[in-house]
Amino acid sequence: MRTIKVGILAEEPLFWGSRKHYHKIVLDGYQWTAKNTTYRFSTSYLFDKDILDGKLNTSNFDVFLIPGGGVGNNEALLKGFNSLRSVRKWKKTISNFVKDGGGIIGICGGAAVITDLTTGPGKIPRTFIERQYNKSSLGISKVVSYFNTLAFPLFYPFQRKHPEKIGASAYVFSFAQGKVADGKHIYTGGASIDFQIEKDNPIFSDFPKNTERIRWWGGQAFLVPEDSDREIFVLARFPKEELSDNKSTRIYAWRYIGGFRGIAKALIKSYRLIKENNLDLKLIPIFTYYLAGDWEKTDKVIELDFSDKPCITAEIYPNENKGRILLSTAHPEYMIWQDGHIEEVDDKKFNCLATGLHQWKNIPKLSETLEYELTHNWWIHRRFAAWAAKVPDDHFPPICLSKITEKDRQLISNNIFCNGSLINQMKNI
Repeated sequence: MRTIKVGILAEEPLFWGSRKHYHKIVLDGYQWTAKNTTYRFSTSYLFDKDILDGKLNTSNFDVFLIPGGGVGNNEALLKGFNSLRSVRKWKKTISNFVKDGGGIIGICGGAAVITDLTTGPGKIPRTFIERQYNKSSLGISKVVSYFNTLAFPLFYPFQRKHPEKIGASAYVFSFAQGKVADGKHIYTGGASIDFQIEKDNPIFSDFPKNTERIRWWGGQAFLVPEDSDREIFVLARFPKEELSDNKSTRIYAWRYIGGFRGIAKALIKSYRLIKENNLDLKLIPIFTYYLAGDWEKTDKVIELDFSDKPCITAEIYPNENKGRILLSTAHPEYMIWQDGHIEEVDDKKFNCLATGLHQWKNIPKLSETLEYELTHNWWIHRRFAAWAAKVPDDHFPPICLSKITEKDRQLISNNIFCNGSLINQMKNI
């Protein structure tokens, strides 16, 4: 029996929440047997204070996992303030964990924390978010995160003339509830994408297909150097057809035209909503952000330049301890759906991020138990953790769907089905 101890970063330092609980549901307690050895994952949440107190070390954990959303993306922003002593100590502790032989997994924004960021050859990061993401890098990976441009919707100062320059973040914050063929409404941020699978690595070497549908939610592409001091695998790539060329996944830029007055009105509305629903006042900034309006539709396509670029990579740190680094812009922990396409919502009298600017339509009816959609890629996530923990290549978890407990089903359902309330919609952006 071998227990694989996984520490999950759970800090949500700003106002945007996360779905960090998915990683516990997928990993915690899962076990499998291979060649007379039974493996079992055991997970624990780690917060910034725990890392600064030295709890992240190879005696306590085999793998350290950094989720995306309000964990990874917010950490990538704040850990760009390199002048702070606590930031430097935080980075050094995590870097030493890998140098000492530990494994690290970065999902989407979690990968942004680990890597440098580039906006292309000869270009330097210019927007606030680009600069912070670049400066947050732990300095342990040779893989680089790539966005051709990235900025926050609403706060990008040049959006009146160039609203498309917010880049991939347009796929993160601005989706209305998706429509399923049976009339149900589900939360559908980002897109379900058929990624190209590379099989010259142990994680996918026995996978029978050449593509796999995995959820993508506005994450980066990766750039892998031709010459490196270490072994690097490309595990999967974006489709050869650009998302902006595919009629099903193409979206258009919207321009914020509400000015400071729109933000002030949103602030008042946020305060009232929070008081009426007995919520924490710390949600006021993010609710204000979501409710600020008005927005107008433009004819400018959001272009990503991700075609055929890596989306999942694995590398081995080049010292005697051979720590492992797994980066994924895709989210194997999240549900997928088949088919459907994105349409721009009608340009109403009032538009805001909370009610959505884009919408998935014509999604086929979901399975009755939801196990197909929910657990379709959980085996990938488990293999990420097994590889990072140095489980032998022929001992990996099986490729299969999973059973879901009723408790987990209820927890996850809150992130899938819409109850019609504006509050619930904003919690699931």
